[in-house]
Amino acid sequence: MVGDKVTAKVRTFYDKRSGTASHLIGCARTKACAVIDPVFDLDPRSGKTSGKPVAEIAAYISEQGLKLDWILETHVHHDHISGASALRDALGGRVAIGRRVIEVADAIAAVYGLSAEGRDLDRFDRLLDDGERIEIGEIAIEAMATPGHTVDHMSYVAGDVVFTGDTLFMPDSGSARCDFYRGDPGQLYRSIHRILDRSPDVRLLACHDYGAGGKRKPAWESTVGEQLASNIHVGGNRTEEEFIALRRRRDAHLDMPALLLHSLPLNIRAGQFPAPAAHGRVMLSIPLDVPRDAM
Repeated sequence: MVGDKVTAKVRTFYDKRSGTASHLIGCARTKACAVIDPVFDLDPRSGKTSGKPVAEIAAYISEQGLKLDWILETHVHHDHISGASALRDALGGRVAIGRRVIEVADAIAAVYGLSAEGRDLDRFDRLLDDGERIEIGEIAIEAMATPGHTVDHMSYVAGDVVFTGDTLFMPDSGSARCDFYRGDPGQLYRSIHRILDRSPDVRLLACHDYGAGGKRKPAWESTVGEQLASNIHVGGNRTEEEFIALRRRRDAHLDMPALLLHSLPLNIRAGQFPAPAAHGRVMLSIPLDVPRDAM
């Protein structure tokens, strides 16, 4: 029987280029597992691609005798190519994302002038609503809508662990930006406190970390208590109004992610690349002069 008290085993894989922590959730009794936010590597300077981050996860799953049931996306990523399609092609399983990906896909399709096929969401096997559950063996994973960074953002709750995606980072790194399509710092503040409205010892696993600007090694695990006490953006009883002002000041000066224009039309298709052109090479079309909040 599926139950929240069954302990989930977690293994994390870190991608240095994008600063992404991809988390594997495993059920010890059944050997079923899920992966959150896998990465497919693309160097924006050279155009060179690599499936190495996906291969590392796939090798671990095979070596441990696990069965991949689900690949869970927290949102349409702006800073890396999703490895969801590549991982599913390698090991099977199904891909899920929040239902509001439909709104994000429409916005991206409008900017890129995509055809119906180009914004086809059929690469996702399931669109999740807030509070919906999926099962990984005897582990119940709940999708929790946490918009603000993006309108489609989902966090995932497995017992006493919350996978916060890009909503909440390590305490010394604060919170996610809100200047993408329909980003909203007020919503982000409320989403963060929805996560933090738990016991102080609940574990929080972020899906991004950049080592605090090189001041420490990458890290991704904290607790509710640590975040409430010392998060530089929301800790210490910071009010929603104070957070909104802080977030808007910071967002106004942030550079756009290097892979933003490459990643978006791929990630609304779970990281699926287009077929090669007639000359045999895969081509990506990139729009120019796009407003920063258009997608």
